[in-house]
Amino acid sequence: MKKLLYAFLLLFYACDSDRECCEIINKIYADNQYVFVGAFASSINNPPGENNSGGLGDNFGDVNIDVSQEEYDSYEIGDRYCWE
Repeated sequence: MKKLLYAFLLLFYACDSDRECCEIINKIYADNQYVFVGAFASSINNPPGENNSGGLGDNFGDVNIDVSQEEYDSYEIGDRYCWE
């Protein structure tokens, strides 16, 4: 039972709650789909070139999120977007 508790606590503390939120670095509309390209805080805080990671200007994100037109219209590039 103790091992199960330790495993649960390890997973609980190892999970990054910020992974449920990102900064929108690009918005894409194509083929009737609305998509946010997002970068997590750990990607945004790394300077370009450090650990071979790019900066915000390269338009490559950590996540692409399909959203509704209403959400797409409600958010701007640079906004923080969170999901469940």
